[in-house]
Amino acid sequence: MERIVRTIQAIPYKMKMVLAACLLGLVSGFAGIILHDLLEFVEGLVFGHSEHDSSFLTDGVPPYRIGISLLIVGLTSALVWYSLQRKGKLLSIKGQMKEEDSRLALHFWRQLLHSSWQIVAVGGGAPIGKEGAPREIGALLAGRLAKGFGLPLADRIFLIACGAGAGLAAVYQVPLTSVFFIFETLGIAFSLKRFFLAGISTYMAAYTAGWVISDHALYKMPVTTWSLQVLWMMPILVLVLTPLAYCFARLTKQATAHRIKDQRIFLTLPLAFLFLAGLAQKFPHLLGNGRMVAQEVINGISWKTALLLFILKALVVLLTLWAGAYGGTLTPSFALGMAGASLITLAFGLEASSTILLIGAVCFLTVTLNAPFSATGLVIGFTGQGLEALPYLLLTAFLAHALGKVLDRIPWKGLIRPKVRESEVD
Repeated sequence: MERIVRTIQAIPYKMKMVLAACLLGLVSGFAGIILHDLLEFVEGLVFGHSEHDSSFLTDGVPPYRIGISLLIVGLTSALVWYSLQRKGKLLSIKGQMKEEDSRLALHFWRQLLHSSWQIVAVGGGAPIGKEGAPREIGALLAGRLAKGFGLPLADRIFLIACGAGAGLAAVYQVPLTSVFFIFETLGIAFSLKRFFLAGISTYMAAYTAGWVISDHALYKMPVTTWSLQVLWMMPILVLVLTPLAYCFARLTKQATAHRIKDQRIFLTLPLAFLFLAGLAQKFPHLLGNGRMVAQEVINGISWKTALLLFILKALVVLLTLWAGAYGGTLTPSFALGMAGASLITLAFGLEASSTILLIGAVCFLTVTLNAPFSATGLVIGFTGQGLEALPYLLLTAFLAHALGKVLDRIPWKGLIRPKVRESEVD
C-alpha cells in the first residue's frame, strides 16, 4: 500500500489529475451499474417486474400488493434513516464540497447506505427521484480518490463535483449534460482545464455503465415539429409554468430543510406512504420517480387528469420529503413540466403535441435546477430528440431562467408578512 502511495505521489500533478478523473469515471460507472441492478431487483420484488419490462410499473399488480409494499417500504425507510441520522450528519453533495465539511472524516459506509437506500425507496414506489443516489455515491467515491491522490482542498472539492456529474452520466447516459451540471448546478468555476477533466470523468462513467445501462431514450415520443402555433404558445407556457416551478422549488427546499429526523419519522413516513397507497388506487402513475406520469401525459390525457396528476404529484413529493425520505426532484420536475404544459394547452382548446410537452419539461427543469444548459440537455437525452430541437428548447430555457431571476428579486417574505408600522401599533 505504501508503495502505491509513493508511486502516485511521484506522478506529475497534471497527469495525476487526469488519472484521478479516469479512475473516478470508471468507479462511478460501476456504481451506476450496481444501482441500476438494485433498482430493477427492488421493482421486481415489489411489483413483479421492472419499469423496463412494461409500459407502466403497476400493470397487472393487485391493489393490495401495492398497499402492503408501500407500507413496508415506509416502515423500513423510517428505521434506516432514523438509525443513520442518530449516528451523525448525512451530507449532501454540496455539503461534501464545502470547505469545512471536506475536512471531516466522512463515515463512508453510513453515507453509502443512505444513498443506496434512496434507490430502494424509489424502487418500492416512493414518488421522488432516483438521481440523488448516483450523484451522492459518485461524490463519495471522489472524496476517497482525492484523499488517496493527496490532492489539495480546492482540487478535492472539484473532484467531488466531478463525481456527482459522473454518477448522473452513468445512470442516465448523458455525459455532456452532466458536464454542464457540474458547472451550472454545483457552482464550480469554469476553466478549459476543468471542463476537460470533468468531461473525462463523465464520458468514462457513461461508457463504463453503458455496457449494462441502455442509452436509448427513456420516453417514447414522436419527432418534434415546430410551427407558428408552438412558437406563440412558448411565451405563454414560460409565463405560467415558471412561477409554478419556482413555487415547487421553494417548497421542496422548505420540505427538505424541515424534514422529520427524530422519532416522529416512525409515524410520519409510514403515514405518507399509506396516503400515497390510497391515491395509487386511482392514480397508480403517482408511484415512482415520475416516469409513469410523464409517459401517461405523452400518451394523451384530458385536462382534468392533467390537473389532478400535476397537483397530486407535487403534493406527494413534498409530503414524502417532509415526512423524512431522501431523494431527488429532477425526474418529478420533468413530469410536472409535461403535465403542466398539457394542462395549459388543453385549456386553450389545442392539442398537447410532443413539442409543447418538451417546452413544458425544459421550462420546469430549468427553474428547479437553476441550470438552462443542463435542463435542455436532460430533456433531449430523456426523449431522444435531435439537434433540430436544441435552439427552441434553449430559447425556452433561457426565457424561464430569466423570469426565475426576476422572481428571485421579489421580497416574498415582506409581501407575505408586511412590517407593521409604528402608527398602526399605536
